[in-house]
Order: sequence, then C-alpha cells, then structure tokens
Amino acid sequence: MAQKDYSQLAKAIVAGVGGKENIDSLIHCITRLRFYLKDESKAQTETIKALDGVINVQKASGQYQVVIGNQVTAVYDAVIAEIGADFADEDETAQVVAKTKRKQNLTPWGHVKEAFSQLIGVITGAMSPIVGILAAGGILKGVLAMLTMPQLGALVSQKSEFYIILSAMGDAVFYFLPMLVGFTAAKN
Repeated sequence: MAQKDYSQLAKAIVAGVGGKENIDSLIHCITRLRFYLKDESKAQTETIKALDGVINVQKASGQYQVVIGNQVTAVYDAVIAEIGADFADEDETAQVVAKTKRKQNLTPWGHVKEAFSQLIGVITGAMSPIVGILAAGGILKGVLAMLTMPQLGALVSQKSEFYIILSAMGDAVFYFLPMLVGFTAAKN
C-alpha cells in the first residue's frame, strides 16, 4: 500500500507555526507533533486546527502540540523534510514515545500508583522550599523550651519580653504555614 504524501500538510503546518525561523526544535510522540517555538504568538492556531489531517492544537509544557493521530510519524518526517534535519531531536522523541507507551500500558492499579506518585511529587515540591524555615522555627521553640526548664535553672522567664518575642518568631512560621505552602505550590 502506497504511503500518502503529507508534504502539503507539512508546508501548511510549518507556515501556521510561524515558519521555519520560528521553530527551535521539533519532536513527536505517538499522536502529536511537539514544536518548541521561539514565539508562540506567531502561531496561527485556528488555521492549523482547520487543516485536513490535524485533529487539534494544544499548548502544554512549553510545547506547541499539533495533534495528528496515527499518521504522526509520516507527518513528522514530511515536516522535517520541509524544515531540515537540524530541527529534529531524535533522543527526546524516543524518550517521549517510550513514556507515552508506558502510560498507555498501565493497568488500573498502575494508574492509581501513577496518580499517587504524582500527588507525592506535588506535596514534596510544595514543602521542600520551606523545610529550612520549618526547621528554624522548631529549633527556636526547642531552645526556648530548654531555657525555661526548671531543671536548668529557668534561665529565661516565660513572662519576659525576650521570651515572648522569640516565641512569637518561632510560632510565626506555623501560623503562616498555609500561605507559605500555597505560595511554593503556586510557583511549582
């Protein structure tokens, strides 16, 4: 069976993303062309969506993704023939294809484990930047507790201004913890 010629579609896609000069690199996965563009505002999303052979266009992870479907490899080859092999990143393409296949082959339990792993990743990413602040607040509260122990001679009174100020500093971390976590989660 003869392979369909995708050169016209490739030319239209390249023109739609702003031309060869707007492309940094191109990879593909199982169903999508993934462009890394210099300026996404030059891309004509509606024009590309209207092309025969294009299912959809999405922007994600710094990529301008043109959803092609099962014929993505043939369209990718036609686009690379149009813009030149310098724009191809075969290593990253192989990694993305392998990752996509791995996700497709997951069992229902595998999807739960994958989702749980992503949840742990989000929590870790949100908490990691503030671990030092939490440790400092905890250490400050521990030192104050030791300074007020009767066994050590109660070096500092719990009624003194020194104690009240340092205690407030130690407590501030925990009072503002929801805002700190929210801020770091939003940055990630």
